[in-house]
Amino acid sequence: MSKRGGFSDRNGIKPESVEIQLKKFDQRTRIQLQNLISELYGDIYSEELKYGYSGRNTQNFFKFVLGEIYAEPVNSQKIYKDTEIFKLINNTMLNDEYDDVLTLTEAIVQYWDVYLKGSNPSYYNKYVGYTDNSLFDYVNSIFEREYIGYRFIDEKIVPISDKHEVSAIREALENKYQPVREHIAKANTLLADRENPDYENSIKESISAVEAICEILTSTGGKEATLGSMLKKLEDKGIKIHPALKAAYSSLYGYTSDASGIRHAKNVGGKNSTFEEAKYMLVVCSAFVNYLIALEAK
Repeated sequence: MSKRGGFSDRNGIKPESVEIQLKKFDQRTRIQLQNLISELYGDIYSEELKYGYSGRNTQNFFKFVLGEIYAEPVNSQKIYKDTEIFKLINNTMLNDEYDDVLTLTEAIVQYWDVYLKGSNPSYYNKYVGYTDNSLFDYVNSIFEREYIGYRFIDEKIVPISDKHEVSAIREALENKYQPVREHIAKANTLLADRENPDYENSIKESISAVEAICEILTSTGGKEATLGSMLKKLEDKGIKIHPALKAAYSSLYGYTSDASGIRHAKNVGGKNSTFEEAKYMLVVCSAFVNYLIALEAK
């Protein structure tokens, strides 16, 4: 028996783990993720499943799992059974490496989100967006409950779990300035790539988002568009930044100019950038973008 918040857990008799899980998921967590996929499958395809047979939509899902995720040959003439597809899914959830578990979860949730957006107006309205919580939000709540050190941000699983950090990035991804959104989205995508993470360019995109918002707010471009000069011009535009904060961001900009060769040839200036640096820059630059936009609105 294993229940977070249950009698045994609350009283420290058989306490559940509260360590953030990054590269090794415990058995309880794996089972909860397996149950999550099974639960969502039953909810999403309830109309087809209630008649006791597999319809077009479930068959499309099975073929997606088999062909796109597991790269197995798909027979378009065959009627697949959920038992054979879930045998693959459950085996991954219970036995495979953590990155395979996350790859599978990410792919399935992304697929179902697209499916629901096109088929269920009570889930998503093209004029107002999600009518309630998205699948990504729901899965994030499971990740949080199970102390999984990842969250869906911009529809991708990213190794960031602090709710304040997630909130800062999401807010930056939703601002009204497209160039800024694009830089933040690219930084997030580069950080989220578990196979080939590109921390150096993730940092570059993060600081480029700050440059972009400064260029927009100061109407500056070309050679004049250095962060130092634009921070001064922001004040000329009536956007007052605390001197200590301005100095901090000027120093941060200097760091990205020579650390690990981010803006120059690879490795010039030191070792390659790390995940911790890239994550920090994404969060900090997102927060600064949000801060400048908030000041602009005053």
